[in-house]
Amino acid sequence: MATPQASKEWEFDVFLSFRGPETRSGFTGYLHKAFCEKGIRTFMDLEDLISGNKIQQTFARAIESSRIAIVVFSEHYADTDFLLKELVKILECSKRYGQFVLPIFYLLDPGEVRHQRGSYEKAMARHEEKFKDKVPIWRAALRNAANLSGLHFKGDEFEYEFIERISKLVLAILKEDTLPVVADNPVRSESQLKASQESSSSLFSSPRQYQYHVFLNFRGCDTRYRFTGSLFKALRDKKIHTFMDDVGLHRGNDISRTLIEAIKGSRIAIIVFSENYAESTYCLDELVKILECQESDGQFVLPVFYDVYHNDVRRQTGSYGAAMAKHEEKFKDDPSKVEKWKRALHRAANITGFVFDGKKYEHEFIGKIVEVVSREIRRVNLHVADYPIGLESQISEVKSLVFSDGYDGVHMVGIHGNGGSGKTTVAHAIYHLIANGFESICFLENVRESSYKHGLVYLQNMLLSNIFERKNLKSTSVVHGISTIKHWLQQKKILLILDDVDKLEQLQALAGKPDWFGGGTRVIVTTRDKNLLVWHGIERIYEMENSNSVNTLEILSILLKLTKLI
Repeated sequence: MATPQASKEWEFDVFLSFRGPETRSGFTGYLHKAFCEKGIRTFMDLEDLISGNKIQQTFARAIESSRIAIVVFSEHYADTDFLLKELVKILECSKRYGQFVLPIFYLLDPGEVRHQRGSYEKAMARHEEKFKDKVPIWRAALRNAANLSGLHFKGDEFEYEFIERISKLVLAILKEDTLPVVADNPVRSESQLKASQESSSSLFSSPRQYQYHVFLNFRGCDTRYRFTGSLFKALRDKKIHTFMDDVGLHRGNDISRTLIEAIKGSRIAIIVFSENYAESTYCLDELVKILECQESDGQFVLPVFYDVYHNDVRRQTGSYGAAMAKHEEKFKDDPSKVEKWKRALHRAANITGFVFDGKKYEHEFIGKIVEVVSREIRRVNLHVADYPIGLESQISEVKSLVFSDGYDGVHMVGIHGNGGSGKTTVAHAIYHLIANGFESICFLENVRESSYKHGLVYLQNMLLSNIFERKNLKSTSVVHGISTIKHWLQQKKILLILDDVDKLEQLQALAGKPDWFGGGTRVIVTTRDKNLLVWHGIERIYEMENSNSVNTLEILSILLKLTKLI
């Protein structure tokens, strides 16, 4: 990958890549109009694209001459080979010129693009018959584009408000003084979810456990005793197990084995980019290792730009350009080393993160970072190879039942057993094993007891507050709650576990029908009454065996394992 060119002149601010028949007259048309009204120079083709063997030169030049490329992924985007060629060109230009690529998932699950499922799977199957040699390149382009931080329109907000958010984002990028910050519910890149559905498809292969919640990558002389030290304390105060290196760990020319193991053993890596970060070869080597772990293990990477322009990091200008020039001179006999660092800086700066510009209280800024980290570690991926004999097989069987028809569609699964049979423990294990594969997660415990004490409206509000932490969604009656849940969750892929249900009305109020939820949703219900599951139309039911064979000590042992890193 070539170093991004800081001096490149851009003819257009934005290039729009989209499927004309689907979004031209609606969403993309409105987006183009909003850009024009704000003075954003935008290239949008005026007519439906004509497929051909090569991208038309007009479009190729427009892509190369645009500062930002917005890719509007819609249901049938991949049907057109022209668009796939266009996407490949966009990603090539991003590597060559440092253009910013912003994917928009319009009424589409990002997973369908990443994994080429659903309509994307069908489109690629058709292309394989005609473009056999091209399809692997197109598949890689779809996957790489979906790995970038983007925006997801699910139909649960006003479209004009969503378009306004995109406009503000584009203006911020064009000003080159900020980076898209973490949203309330950001689209998480596939590399950050990689350890979820695929790696957990088998419970007992390639176990993945984490020694730390967070690894802090930072330039000691810039931020150790101020910002990073305060961040470390805030994380520790929230009982978030964090690795922060001691000064003595950096010895010799390479990062120590201790640091490598700490990076590999961390669920999340926070990269604090500061003024003199790039001067340190240790920081740069750590960064390369972090991105390797993101790619191989799904490590969640969160960049923080502390009093530094993100474009200085992305394009290696300013202090970052000066540092790279020094490294090129020092390592002129090993130019590949410096190129590797440049690629890592560029890639990390394209990940959605936080920007601190000194215009807010530092403690409030740190609080937002801690909030995002806290939300992420709830998804910690535990493995169950050490569970007591008896529950291992039951957990494996329930998980197989949950995904017996693949990952698409909305499915409800019941776990039936007597009191003390271990059904709640199994549900907890399933919850932690597969949580990474969902947009939002909710475990409602003791539904029976909560329903008797507080009522169904209380449970509905608990569900809504778990899924939408920042939204003040409150139901005033059961009927209103049902309407609210359906409205907000119809486009959302969630994992919902309802524990200890004993009345049909509880199911009807919380998970009435599959069409209440977005594609890929899984609802797991534990109960002592099998008839409830049957009456609610739940056909996939797991019967807990040997209800009395799992004693209290074993269950406590399991729960300790589950809460070890929480």
